[in-house]
Amino acid sequence: MTTAADKLAAPKDPTKGNGKPKKPVPVQSAWSPQPGPQSAAIRAAFVDELFYGGAAGGGKSDYLLGDYLQDVSQGQAWQGVLFRRSYPALDELVHRSHQIYPLTGASWKAGAYQWIWPNGAVLRFRHMENVFDFSKYLGHSWSWIGFDELPEWEDLACYNRTKSRLRGVARHKRMRSTGNPGGPGHHAVQAYFGIPDEPQTLSNIDTFVDPDTGMDRMFIPARVEDNRALLDADPLYTSRLRGVGDPELVKAWLEGDWRALVGGFFEWVEPEIHTKPFMIPQDWPLFAAIDYGEYAPCCCLLLTVDYDDRVYVIGEYYEAERSAHENASGIDEMIRACVFTQGRQPDRIYAPHDMWIKRRLGEDTANTAEDVFREAGMSLTKAAVGREAKINGWRIINTALHRGFLRVFGKQAPNLMRTAPTITRDDKNREDISPRSEDHAMDALRYGMLHIYTPSEAEKPPDKNPFRGENIIKTQRKLRQTGVLG
Repeated sequence: MTTAADKLAAPKDPTKGNGKPKKPVPVQSAWSPQPGPQSAAIRAAFVDELFYGGAAGGGKSDYLLGDYLQDVSQGQAWQGVLFRRSYPALDELVHRSHQIYPLTGASWKAGAYQWIWPNGAVLRFRHMENVFDFSKYLGHSWSWIGFDELPEWEDLACYNRTKSRLRGVARHKRMRSTGNPGGPGHHAVQAYFGIPDEPQTLSNIDTFVDPDTGMDRMFIPARVEDNRALLDADPLYTSRLRGVGDPELVKAWLEGDWRALVGGFFEWVEPEIHTKPFMIPQDWPLFAAIDYGEYAPCCCLLLTVDYDDRVYVIGEYYEAERSAHENASGIDEMIRACVFTQGRQPDRIYAPHDMWIKRRLGEDTANTAEDVFREAGMSLTKAAVGREAKINGWRIINTALHRGFLRVFGKQAPNLMRTAPTITRDDKNREDISPRSEDHAMDALRYGMLHIYTPSEAEKPPDKNPFRGENIIKTQRKLRQTGVLG
């Protein structure tokens, strides 16, 4: 039986055996893959979806341009599109394509931002910042779809939507993507393509089939040491990578280590945060915190605090595209089903202020998410909001992590554990998290942590102004008691 690894093996030298070299193809004379992972990825035309990623300088951009080129001979049937999250990010790809594609007879159409070949094949360069941009491409049909730096998207919504555009009569229709460890979509990409934490070699690579779509997919690691063209031209490149200063960044960019927490906002080390579940004592305070959403995910975390002010996350509700009634019912069920508290109700449930906003202007009757929760038997308390509260909340979480004062019960909060390590800093405000992060679980945690660690306000000193009304009354009372006033 032929395995995926067998199919990826380097072909035999055509000059051996019969002594006749294989006739060169114009495309191959314009661009050819480097030996190793890049060649293996090019040979994997039998795979529907392939992610080629890992170390910086692994030849990922070249791979995308070269992979599209392999079937350009199909002519008008071969229609491709290459996505980045923003148009400026396409500049390097476009620049590199100008060094390759003219050699194959392609013409660049600057206004349309695309290459056109004499036989009708087309490759377009496009951007898609979020899933709402997908509406621009409804009705399109593509035989090749590429995503450069896929982990830069916070989830795979854009990637998955474009699958519906992969259609037509072309042979070997496929999706190809690249990227480094890190970024908002780090864990989503790692989970989708089955990328292991440990380094992988070509000999143990295999495909697996998506049970929903029937499409098979594969991950091939990109390694900087295999990019001989780069290292021969720039021998000090790897030395500069080692000198970037951040150990996690070195592991990601140089070693392609998917365990690296690149640019992570929080000191989130999973083994140190996980703790074995136990029964919660009845006298420990129990409370919940909600980050509310209906189309976007709604997250509710169930938390408790021990005698030493350690916080434990012991339950989680996380659902998207749910109504207020469905969210209220789901959260109530999560609380009642918690075996570690025996279904005890929380003392407080903290929620964002938008849950008190009416849904439609001009309504005579209240119609807020808070009303729905109250009708379901859950009384909500407004959480601390605002810029200062938000920044302070992030600081409190990081302080608790540093001191070992935050723990999560085993697998009871999978989405918190999944998203927390991927949250990065805001480029414009280093005290805040990136707005592109999947932050629903962390926002819920922030509301809860602010409740626990908000310092009590110091008592204001008494106002001794003798002309203050309250002080005048007290003075008169004392004078009457002493007989000075009749």
